[in-house]
Amino acid sequence: MRPELLELEKFEEGNPVNKERDKFNRRNEALLYHNDPVGVLFIGDSITAYWDLDSYFELTNGKRIINRGISNDRSMYLKRRFQADALQLKPDYIILSIGVNNTKDLDQQLDQETSDQLVMQITQDIKDMVSMAETQHIPMAITSVTATNRRHLKSFELRAATIKRINDELQQFAQRQRIPYIDYYSRMTLTGDVDCLNPELSDDGLHPHVLGYDIMAQTVVDTLTDVPLKLKHP
Repeated sequence: MRPELLELEKFEEGNPVNKERDKFNRRNEALLYHNDPVGVLFIGDSITAYWDLDSYFELTNGKRIINRGISNDRSMYLKRRFQADALQLKPDYIILSIGVNNTKDLDQQLDQETSDQLVMQITQDIKDMVSMAETQHIPMAITSVTATNRRHLKSFELRAATIKRINDELQQFAQRQRIPYIDYYSRMTLTGDVDCLNPELSDDGLHPHVLGYDIMAQTVVDTLTDVPLKLKHP
């Protein structure tokens, strides 16, 4: 008998989340049908989606590591799919990483008001998802938004300042909630007049390559000392 499943319908036409909807609905159903225990679930945008988690991590309790990242996802879209792609799978732990794509709005509206709205939107969406997980007694960690290094964009400096503000808010929120804050930003960013992603960690100034993911993986296990997650290649 097929399991009861929260099968999320596709969003409005053109929404970037749609491209993975059918795949994730089918994969979620298989996990529920087989009662396949999920140990850690990573959820986020392309920085999560492109991460070959099984090459970096293993769980010492034999449970599954699941990737629910979608390219071009934003905080408000992730919140709409959070129940379907994370909570209904009842993972032991959730690692949430989202927000950098929201800041693309600065490419169209390069002003402080837009920056302020982005900080509010991203941090509130993340707070709401933490609350949703707490209601179902699922522990989770939130991560920093990673820096960018796309200096050709007019929004580069304001985007850098906005990301820094978002991370300050998220770190303070995590401290108040007593949940882990996984700080990729401080380990991957060159600081100066304008903070930027270390160019040695990315080919396009946004997405990490293998050296960037090495740092991210180490940061995860350094932070989540109570989770049975270990590096495959320490």
